[in-house]
Amino acid sequence: VTSLIASRLTAGFIDPGFVTHLGFLEAQLESAPGGGPYLCGAHLTAADILMSYPLHIAQIPQDGRSPLNEQDYPRLWAYAELLKAENANKRAIDKIVEIDGE
Repeated sequence: VTSLIASRLTAGFIDPGFVTHLGFLEAQLESAPGGGPYLCGAHLTAADILMSYPLHIAQIPQDGRSPLNEQDYPRLWAYAELLKAENANKRAIDKIVEIDGE
């Protein structure tokens, strides 16, 4: 019963929210100044840093699928991978793994 309720909540509220917000971000990257690759243009800004964690979480599979996937959001996927490759981000992730074990 609980999983049925949870799956209906996910399908009715959470999934549509992901589609809306991930679609918006995909469009933002398409219209980024100078062609990007970051949200505000050619250079990493605080906006990109703030987006790194939510995008990382959106790439993690939930119930066998990821809200953020390369097929539906190719620019956003590439952007999330670019953010993961930033040295400061790598150090932060390493620290989280060290503390959390994940």
